[in-house]
Amino acid sequence: MKNRFAGSEKMGSEVLIFVLIGSFILQCFCSLISLDIEAKVFYYFSFSVSAFESFLIWTPFSYALLHDGPMHLVMNLIGLFFIGKALESDIGKTNFYWLAGISSFIGALLWLFFNDNGEILIGASAVVMSSLACFCLRNPNQEITLLLFFILPCRLKPKWIILGVLGVEIYGFIFSELQGATGIAHSAHLGGMMSGAFVYSFLKSGRYFPSLVFKSSSRFNNKTTRPSKKNKIKKPNFKVNLSSSTDIQVEVDRILDKINDQGFGALSEKEKHTLEKAKGLLKN
Repeated sequence: MKNRFAGSEKMGSEVLIFVLIGSFILQCFCSLISLDIEAKVFYYFSFSVSAFESFLIWTPFSYALLHDGPMHLVMNLIGLFFIGKALESDIGKTNFYWLAGISSFIGALLWLFFNDNGEILIGASAVVMSSLACFCLRNPNQEITLLLFFILPCRLKPKWIILGVLGVEIYGFIFSELQGATGIAHSAHLGGMMSGAFVYSFLKSGRYFPSLVFKSSSRFNNKTTRPSKKNKIKKPNFKVNLSSSTDIQVEVDRILDKINDQGFGALSEKEKHTLEKAKGLLKN
């Protein structure tokens, strides 16, 4: 019997990291082949006023896959690895994917509102900023250790981190971006932070984003039939006999699926207790 505590499925943040790395490799490969090909890649996948006017409706999302050099990419990868993974462990893969999509879209629209000078928008910074905002709002007083200048360890509460980052982004937006003195899209960053705050409020209300993936389970055989619409479908009552290893595994599978979709915070006290009890039993 397979132990689901092993957890072989990759997190959404890890998938996004691999996609960003692969996209950058393809981007570099295109630039080596021909500058014309590179220009077409940026035209069809970066976000800009012309892309918006040309109804390239995928560009408010695809621009996040492109980066302006390796350092731009690395900074976003670091943010996704440390912040994105921590947030996804809390809210679940499905909610993280929704956060990434919403922040990419809102970041692009807010940037478009303040930039109409022929420039283009690229990079996944809006997704990183939304992850940071959502994580800090959900865990305002949970102290974390940061490496200042990548060397000096520094313990800070997330509520001070989000206030500091917000102040820097507002300053950069007013005194740099609006003045045309920088290539950093502070408006897109602020759009990402707004998206993170929205997702935080949405999840705090007890709601969850719908799953975008249809799952199949080996626990159901091919002879399973769809219930008739005329029949009233009762909500299953998950009461498990912990004396049976099969029942334990079925219940653990269900709870882990719930964590994967909605995050650990969605579990009831009874489900948390079941997990704790099952850990010791399944190790035997």
